[in-house]
Amino acid sequence: MAHQLTALCAVTSFIWLAYNLEDHQIIDDELAPLKDKRTNLPKKPRRYFLPALIVCIILRLEIFHRVTLDLQCSQPGIEAFLPLLVLLYELLPGRRSRPGAGDDEDKDYDDMGMTMFDALRAWFTESTASLLLAVLMLTVGTYLASSHDPRSTFFCSSHDRSALVVSLQAVGLILDATIIIIMWRILAWSRTTKSRLRTLSAVLLAASLGTGLLYSTSRLGLDTVPMSYHFRGLDSLYVFDVVVDGFVFSAFLVSTSLLATEASPLSLVGIVTFLFGFLEAAQRTKLTGTWENVSPVATYFALLLVCVGFSSFVYANNIRSVVFVHRALVIFLLVIITIVATIYTPIKALQVVDQHPLKRHIYEARVEADRWQLLAATSKSLPVAVGSYKERQHGRDPPPKFDVWYKFAQDRRSPVLDQFSQIENDLLPFWAVPPSKIREGVRRAAAEPDMAILQVQGGQPKHNLPPASAYKPVMDDLVALVKEFAEHLPDMELAINLDERPRVLAPWDEVQRLTKTAIRKRGNKLLPRTSHSLAEMPEAQPAVDRKHQAQETFTSVRALREMTALTCPPGTKARAGSHWDTRDFCTSCARPQSEGQYLRNWPLSQDVCHQSDLLRLHSFHMVSPALRPLQELLPVFSRAKTDSYSDILIPLRRISEAPDGSTEGFGMKWKKLFWRGKVDRLTTSHELVRGGHQERLVHSLNTPARSERTRLLLPEINRFFFDEVPTGALNDLLPLDVAFSSYAPCKASAGDSICTEMANEFRKKPEDVEPLRNQYVMVVDTDDGPPRELLRTLRSSSVPFYASIFKEWYSERLTPWVHFVPIDLRFHALHSTLAYFVGIPKQDGRKLNGREVEMAGRQEDGKWIADQGRNWAAKALRKEDMEVYLFRLLLEWGRVTDNNRDEIGFVLP
Repeated sequence: MAHQLTALCAVTSFIWLAYNLEDHQIIDDELAPLKDKRTNLPKKPRRYFLPALIVCIILRLEIFHRVTLDLQCSQPGIEAFLPLLVLLYELLPGRRSRPGAGDDEDKDYDDMGMTMFDALRAWFTESTASLLLAVLMLTVGTYLASSHDPRSTFFCSSHDRSALVVSLQAVGLILDATIIIIMWRILAWSRTTKSRLRTLSAVLLAASLGTGLLYSTSRLGLDTVPMSYHFRGLDSLYVFDVVVDGFVFSAFLVSTSLLATEASPLSLVGIVTFLFGFLEAAQRTKLTGTWENVSPVATYFALLLVCVGFSSFVYANNIRSVVFVHRALVIFLLVIITIVATIYTPIKALQVVDQHPLKRHIYEARVEADRWQLLAATSKSLPVAVGSYKERQHGRDPPPKFDVWYKFAQDRRSPVLDQFSQIENDLLPFWAVPPSKIREGVRRAAAEPDMAILQVQGGQPKHNLPPASAYKPVMDDLVALVKEFAEHLPDMELAINLDERPRVLAPWDEVQRLTKTAIRKRGNKLLPRTSHSLAEMPEAQPAVDRKHQAQETFTSVRALREMTALTCPPGTKARAGSHWDTRDFCTSCARPQSEGQYLRNWPLSQDVCHQSDLLRLHSFHMVSPALRPLQELLPVFSRAKTDSYSDILIPLRRISEAPDGSTEGFGMKWKKLFWRGKVDRLTTSHELVRGGHQERLVHSLNTPARSERTRLLLPEINRFFFDEVPTGALNDLLPLDVAFSSYAPCKASAGDSICTEMANEFRKKPEDVEPLRNQYVMVVDTDDGPPRELLRTLRSSSVPFYASIFKEWYSERLTPWVHFVPIDLRFHALHSTLAYFVGIPKQDGRKLNGREVEMAGRQEDGKWIADQGRNWAAKALRKEDMEVYLFRLLLEWGRVTDNNRDEIGFVLP
């Protein structure tokens, strides 16, 4: 009974660890439970086995660390060959004693009275060839199941030593087998469970100390980034996750180590491989017919080999039961699953899709846009507008001068009179903060670098930037906007963030607590009913010097990611841990906002909390910020922000903005996808140049490796199907003009080895090309903020291919597939999306996967999106619309900061 409980503990902990594998940085080989008759003891371990085991563990951890540095260059599925290595050891002369052989050692299998079934059973249980065949089938099946997953666009450069990475994987696999065998031989000779646990603890403790000593020694001779930084640390929930997973891993390690002493290493490793291979193959079989499984035949044979191989393995290795389940029942279930898969796979693989999914997406998005625009302008009179406001705000009256704002918006023919969700969400937490503390917070925030104060007093707006400030034109422009309605505003102050990056990275628990309080209480009725007066504005802080950044303002990339994790709700992927797997496409991250391969829910796609892989796929999360984020809820008004930040969005132009470009009609432009990138950062890193969103875009559309492949929806007779084609060949068939015009990191550090290696990856093209002369324009974020070309592209007759994690004041007014084409920042569907609009012309001599492909483009859909974007920008994204939004925002802000905010409001006469 104790043996069965140990096995149950092992399988439970294995499933837990397998489920949480992607979100943890410390990964060990999983083992699994079995029930088997104990084999003969191995030879007695020699004295040097224990130190050799410790050295092997330390070397294995170092190899694992080295492989993870270039994980994108590694070979998936190589771990499936572990049972084969263990079997080779057991087949060495004098090493293996066949399980169960002693039960029938006196039987003569050459007896003429034996039946065919008896002979077959004897061959399975005694033949070395049968065991080798079973392990080969199990290994190959598991490898096929785990090596066909979609790959991440975090790329392996041609300058990376991919052969070395794969070689290190092979060495690591040999070390895994060595560690398992030596550990088995040592523990098998321990007389009691207590002595086994002591031995195991001593081995792990010595390996930990040795690894720590090696790490500390290596740091002495290396130039490293300072490890000390000051920010609100990860809270108890994160610590709880670490403790729980550490406990589960310990339980798994202990239980499997004890089980290994009761059987052989091959039995243990074989069952682990089966569990992993079967779960992978079953999951991929379920996805047959989707973009995630474009090789249904390979998946079916993988499942077949895993099931048949394991069925043969349990007999060849004489495993009587797995945990509490007899092997006969296990094999019966595998037979049923194989039969179901044989019927299910061809039905799903040949399922007819007679219409491209993007055609339906565009139609449904059109209906959604029409509904939003109708709700945004429901109010045809002031009483209706007041009623709509009170309904949205749970009975609260509009702010004072609401009637003036309403007339102001009508006079400017604003198409948006009722939908201001962004303002409501930005200001809601501050309703739980006393007005006096909010005003103090404005001054505290304004004391930070790259901040300015906008003050409205007596109906006159002004700012505190000196004439020499580079940001003075920005604040002058903001003051000019406010002057249009300043006479109707109460006295107020605003802290304006002039930096590209948002600033307020407040933890989720603090924001959530204030938000709940604001919703429940709607303010504190005991606030003092006194007026307040504005003090003289302080001088603005000097702009931060990026080249000589102060140590006290330094925030490492790791610290930035941990701060970002704290802004996510408990239980989300980003909060639970770091996504370390840069090699494989995170389908669980992309699936919530996608329908198939294509992006469907645009707002959800901008939230990093459920898609922690973006922390290593977007430069915003991979570059140390020049200014440390503020980890408390301070009232800071910024141009843009991500969902993680709590800044208040405000219409604010950049220092330099290009004028509107070409006004040519859609049909008169070049039919190609165009992008020119300009990277201004002065530093780079190994991770950034391979995972940054701009770098990945240029690489995938210019210099993909021969091994890189892209999944594409292609037409066939009466249906569409997904296929995997070479990325380079696909690039030759699509009209692409994507490149950098400037790459400052390499220009600033010409001797940098990274830049020298990557020079061919990021070949530069001239900048003096007008993007809007092309029908399709790629619009992506900069390293620090939102794209600079979105509004220009919307106002033209070009189609924006928009990929971003940022929101601006107008973001809620735009509808994907109507005003722009949404692109996931992983870029896995970029080729397929472009092919839908431009098509794939039939080319002489050019083939995809050995066959000619021809696909008609939907230019009319592209033209419709371009027209919709231009017409809507001319109605809802004008300077007048900025004034209407800003007027509404400042009316709400004036009331939030008023001591009598719960008593004042607009009431119809």
